[in-house]
Amino acid sequence: MTVSKVLIRSVVGAALMLVLISGSPLFAGEVVHKGVDLWMTVAGFAQTSFAEEPLPAGFFCDSSQPFTGKVTFKGAPLAVAPTGSLGSIDTVVQRLDDATFNAKGEATTRIQLMALSLASAKPIETSCGKYDVAVSLIGKQPVTLMHIFQSDAFGGTYSAPLALNVKAVFTPVNGDKNGRREIVRRIDLGPGSNSVWAYVNLPRYKQGVRVDTNGDGRPDTALPASSNFLAGVAPAVLKAPPALPRLASYTSVITCPEGQCPYQSCHCAALDTHPQWNQSSTGCANDHLHCIWTCAPAGATSPNGMAVACAAVAYDSF
Repeated sequence: MTVSKVLIRSVVGAALMLVLISGSPLFAGEVVHKGVDLWMTVAGFAQTSFAEEPLPAGFFCDSSQPFTGKVTFKGAPLAVAPTGSLGSIDTVVQRLDDATFNAKGEATTRIQLMALSLASAKPIETSCGKYDVAVSLIGKQPVTLMHIFQSDAFGGTYSAPLALNVKAVFTPVNGDKNGRREIVRRIDLGPGSNSVWAYVNLPRYKQGVRVDTNGDGRPDTALPASSNFLAGVAPAVLKAPPALPRLASYTSVITCPEGQCPYQSCHCAALDTHPQWNQSSTGCANDHLHCIWTCAPAGATSPNGMAVACAAVAYDSF
């Protein structure tokens, strides 16, 4: 299965984001604590194409032709306990190590997908009928490296290629349980441009929140302690009132836990391995533009005491 580089960049914002804010001198020795990054996928901006690796003839039924189409996804909120404690989060990426910056303002940590829940934005059409598609993680997940760059006291940018093992489940819309089909694939995604982060001092969730990591609908694994690293939010929000967030998508509902506010993060998901950090999303083809949301605790402050403030959220639709 060939997955366009947008598919799970939701996922970590391994790729995904706003604008690098340059400024103050670098601060060697600051530590980014290990933890998780939480994402909400914007409907319509995550796609899987079967053009290069078609599903074989007979996959859906005896008479089905090879499937070479495209599936467009939306986020499906993860099953969590306590219920609703993570809002609309559909993707969790874990940073496995504390990361200490060197004199150049650079640090590294290992990352690994912890949970994923995507669903087709609309059923796919086959000669055997319509099918809904759901994607989740399966088995042991590969580990890759995240490179973090500190531009000033408030945060900076990062580069995070992803690798993951996923299961795609195809379920007939007509309810025929015998028509259910599954495939398993490994997906490798290069880093994206404009991936940003900011320091925060308030936790994004309470200790003990559990998430469903294998797609069976039952929360099974507790999240590690919340860290001081907030991926997907530009350091600028800690320096001045945030711009009005806007959602470039059709049909989306963004829900953050109580006391938190949503921030949109978009980027041009360039196909090259080392895209420029300041690459603009303007003019990108729709299948290379990826937008996600993340939640920031209102009132959280940076090391310099500047606070995160929530702006009213406007939704665009088309």
